[in-house]
Amino acid sequence: MAEPAIDIRKLKNVNLKGGIVVDGFPSVGLANAIASECLIHSLKTEFVAVIDSSAFPPLSIIKNAMPNFPARVYASEELKLAMFVSELNLDPVMFRPVANMMIDWALDSNCDLLISAAGIPYEEGEDAKESPPVFAVGSTPSALKRAAEAGIPPVLNGSVSGIPAILLNEGAWRNYDVVVLLVKVVRDMPDFRAGAAVAEALAKLAPGASCDVPALLKEAEVMEKTLKRIRSEQQAALPKEPFYG
Repeated sequence: MAEPAIDIRKLKNVNLKGGIVVDGFPSVGLANAIASECLIHSLKTEFVAVIDSSAFPPLSIIKNAMPNFPARVYASEELKLAMFVSELNLDPVMFRPVANMMIDWALDSNCDLLISAAGIPYEEGEDAKESPPVFAVGSTPSALKRAAEAGIPPVLNGSVSGIPAILLNEGAWRNYDVVVLLVKVVRDMPDFRAGAAVAEALAKLAPGASCDVPALLKEAEVMEKTLKRIRSEQQAALPKEPFYG
């Protein structure tokens, strides 16, 4: 069965030779998506392409009263950095074609490295108050070396799933450098602390990249308080157990 076709509609030509591509398609905990959005808002990036497919859900993202495709590419020619971002909740059948599309685009753009991130889910608790450690997996020895030189320790054994897994496998098959950052994320909710940790690791791998981490952590505190309030209200609204005397 043929993979669903994915169309990349170029808006602007950019020279990214020798640069880095970041995968911002949502994964568990949204750490990579949060980090990519933070980089886009913190850096001078340009909107360079949209991504579309007949297999994508019919969705338009409205920002400042204008429609946007739910999968886009932003880039900084100065920093030789490109970021794929998306609000799509992809069907798993699309993981492979999306991963292959990103590697093909990185190769066509003469970029040297593709970075993704994967969340390791855990239950919310005291650990959620701390910035989680970040580890790395590389598709090639040179990818692992880049992570080590950035001070990111490797994962020796384990597994990765989703788009990051396919990026690693395809990178190894094609002898192309892919680094996947692994971080613990709170289960079933956007984890801004994990996103901040991934953004800081990305900045170590991508010279000149930066993210407003304090703003991200402040947003995390606000979201946590809101979620706790909502959960408390939901619990209070549950019917009481009948009491029999």
